[in-house]
Amino acid sequence: MSKRLYGVDLGGTTVKMGLFDTEGNVLTKWEIPTVKDQGGKHILPDIAEAIKKNMAENNITKEDVIGVGIGVPGPVDKDGVIYKAANLGWGVFSVRNTLSDLLDGIKVEAGNDANVAALGEMW
Repeated sequence: MSKRLYGVDLGGTTVKMGLFDTEGNVLTKWEIPTVKDQGGKHILPDIAEAIKKNMAENNITKEDVIGVGIGVPGPVDKDGVIYKAANLGWGVFSVRNTLSDLLDGIKVEAGNDANVAALGEMW
């Protein structure tokens, strides 16, 4: 199987996700609700679960996945650390490392949602 990538757009009510090939073609897309209860502690586990489910449905192994890119609503530094997302109930923590751990070590890059949308459009 050729390599695959996942893209995640984390919004205040919905998380939109897509599976892409290395040329940037959308292979499939879906969404799940953003569960903001308990300070948003379920958001990243829900995203990881949805990606793992998609991987299983499409016979994609961890080795087939180049990585996951996630855009989040808030300031994010180059190391994937978010510095508060009030609408999600999040404080300061590493989105990149947390989601990567939940995905059993798959590489994750995180950025501000507006910035990564602009990069996607530019590409």
